[in-house]
Amino acid sequence: MIFRNKTISYIRPAVIIITAGAFLFPAPLSAFDSAYPEEPERFDSEYYLDMLTMHQDRSWRALSDGTDNLFSLDFGSLNVEQWVLIQSLKFSAPLSQAVRFRYWLVNNETLGPEERQRNEIEIEWNLLQNYYLSFYLEPSFWKRENDLGIGLQRREGVDSYLKVIFRVRDFANNFAYRRGDNIEGKENMYTRQPLELAVEALDQTGHSFRYGFSALFSTRFEKEYRFLDSPGDNYTAGGYRRSARCWIEKDIPGNFIFCLDAGTCEYLEEIDDSGKEHTVAELFPRLWWYPSGGESATFLPEGAAAFSAGLQLRKESWSEDGHDTGSFEKNEVLPVLLGRYALSSTHLLEAGYLADRYESERTGSIPRSEQRWENRLKLMWEVRLGKRGSFRIIETLDLDREDWGQFSVHDHFFIMSRFLF
Repeated sequence: MIFRNKTISYIRPAVIIITAGAFLFPAPLSAFDSAYPEEPERFDSEYYLDMLTMHQDRSWRALSDGTDNLFSLDFGSLNVEQWVLIQSLKFSAPLSQAVRFRYWLVNNETLGPEERQRNEIEIEWNLLQNYYLSFYLEPSFWKRENDLGIGLQRREGVDSYLKVIFRVRDFANNFAYRRGDNIEGKENMYTRQPLELAVEALDQTGHSFRYGFSALFSTRFEKEYRFLDSPGDNYTAGGYRRSARCWIEKDIPGNFIFCLDAGTCEYLEEIDDSGKEHTVAELFPRLWWYPSGGESATFLPEGAAAFSAGLQLRKESWSEDGHDTGSFEKNEVLPVLLGRYALSSTHLLEAGYLADRYESERTGSIPRSEQRWENRLKLMWEVRLGKRGSFRIIETLDLDREDWGQFSVHDHFFIMSRFLF
């Protein structure tokens, strides 16, 4: 595949978007770790119901996957003190007929196990026909926290590819500490370097069967933290993170589309003799029905309606050993029933019911169990900006009278956006 030479036309938006990204997306605050998250329900008892409310449906997934240049911003209220904030930017521009520049930026301020931040530059070289070789750099203020990677990809188009990426996290850490001036009064050395293998596959080319897959496997790292002025505070940390996610869509006669999202992830964090492990498994089958046809992935024609029903299943567990032995297990069943109607080519309304049946059990010094049933009504207004993207305003109403507070039935509020350029 030969890229068309549009370098000049990309320069102005490139400068604007990347400059804006420097302000919108903070740099990583720490080096590689296992991203072991706190228990979300400590902060927001309806957290995964909020995430289901903000779930990226099939139309926006196709919109995001179908372009090389996209900015997305989703945020909403979790509780009195916290917002959920999910931002991403991907940008691509040709440097020559065979070389392309790509930029990836992600900032997730959530309570879940999602990858927190990504700020990565990719230089892609067209090896032969549909095969591409890429070099990755994730820069950081501290050189010891820079990541390097190399990837190989077979790509038919922006929405059809298979790629494999190998990264070395904090690749210059030990070199920088050995040859630096130790201006921070510490020397944190890897005895086992964190290595990472990522695999991604996507096919959104309009066939009756569509899919996406991603997996990440990191080796178990080990790092010694040495404090030059207080050696009694020294400790050793280690861990890993591993995850896999996939989705499929299948057209079914009668204007139906079957969708399935599934995922699993595992995190391990160790400090000296204590360790914490977190595992998650999710399954979300869903059925869409387009009574009058028009089931285009990214566009519902004026006057057309669509309905969807699904059931998300989640199983999550935390375990801890060492000084404070204990575990926490949680099972959730989240049904969803939604209907949408296109008022015009630019305005769409959606309404429906979502719920969360929650069961948890904790062991350790203070064992306890909990069961509850949360119910809410979702109201959404979407405004389409032609070929430039869309944004959504979402209001949720609490259907559980015992939870009504100062704002009565008002529950949570969200804004979601996708902008193409």
